[in-house]
Amino acid sequence: MPQPATLFEPIQAFHLEQQARGVSPHTARAQRGDLEKFLAHAVAAKWEGWDVKPRTLRGFSLELGERGLDPASQARILSTVRGFYRWLWETRRIQSNPAAVLRNPKQAQRLPAFLTEEESRGLLELPPALDFISARLRCLLELLYASGLRVSELTGLDLHDLLLEQRTLRVWGKGSKERLVPFHQEAEEILRTYLGFRGAFLAEKGLPPSQALFLNQRGGRLTPTSVRTFLAQVLEHAALRAKISPHALRHSFATHLLNRGMDLRAIQELLGHASLSTTQRYTHLDLEQLAKTYEKAHPRARK
Repeated sequence: MPQPATLFEPIQAFHLEQQARGVSPHTARAQRGDLEKFLAHAVAAKWEGWDVKPRTLRGFSLELGERGLDPASQARILSTVRGFYRWLWETRRIQSNPAAVLRNPKQAQRLPAFLTEEESRGLLELPPALDFISARLRCLLELLYASGLRVSELTGLDLHDLLLEQRTLRVWGKGSKERLVPFHQEAEEILRTYLGFRGAFLAEKGLPPSQALFLNQRGGRLTPTSVRTFLAQVLEHAALRAKISPHALRHSFATHLLNRGMDLRAIQELLGHASLSTTQRYTHLDLEQLAKTYEKAHPRARK
């Protein structure tokens, strides 16, 4: 189906500007796919341009639901459309912004997977640190649970980010924001063991020094994808009720700290969340535990 220049050219200009702004390749691909769907709808509906009424845009929103797309996919597409229309309005290609009325569909509140404390202990004790590979795996697991880092933050650590004497990691999170995250004594011991095997590995293979804390077999930086693969291999030997990912250890870290009485805002700082509501989704404090915490903490509660 032919695409009118009045519809196609603004989308191309939008993509070029996003590219110039340094949008990540992943985001750029997602935006292209979303706007291709939007353009196909506009062409089929014989729009003459993007300056349409709000009710016309609602027709596209309804169509997404009729296609059977899940709420999360609908929300992402509508977010892209809102961003495109905001750009159209800011660049004075349209007189007003009809996309301001677009609302995301309601999404079911799904709690992310997490481990009990007993399951966490069982998982972390599975791989003994006997050589470079096993020590690296054990250290990855231990630090994910000890610090609550995102897997990309963990694989992004350099040696100078490791403050062993203070048992602290210097972490660069989303938006290049720096934060300091402590870890416990057992994690320190496992980390020192890994560092010993790491040095021996580089020397044995004749590989040049690297600033990356976690290395692959060629001496380069380990990738988040590799970490997920390693964890999947460990899970083959573990009988766990939950579907576990590196992110699930982050959820477990937050949940267990909260269950043991740590302040939610302190957990927010450790996780590097900008919003407290995001931290709340990462925790799984059941009602019985919540009631016990309340009874213990509130001045008027019966002791």
